[in-house]
Amino acid sequence: MSLRHVLEEQIERNERNIAVYEERLKELPKGMLYERRRGDKVYYYLKYRDGEGKRVDEYVKGDQVEAVRRQVDKRKEYIKTIRGLQEDIKIARKGLR
Repeated sequence: MSLRHVLEEQIERNERNIAVYEERLKELPKGMLYERRRGDKVYYYLKYRDGEGKRVDEYVKGDQVEAVRRQVDKRKEYIKTIRGLQEDIKIARKGLR
């Protein structure tokens, strides 16, 4: 097995993994979770940009805050993983030259 063949397989595998992570991203909420205090009460909102670039503040019920927080964190993790895979592909393509 040649080095070229190994690099090509790695590129293909990373591209497949990127596609899987991008599909998973579609199921997770965009944006960030933040809290607002009004008097003694705390309200949570999911802040993100819609398709037209307008900012949206979506209220999150108190019992859903932790679930949304985990989803937002998982989205950040997936994005970081995708960037790492893209960087690996870039390096592997340089090795193919």
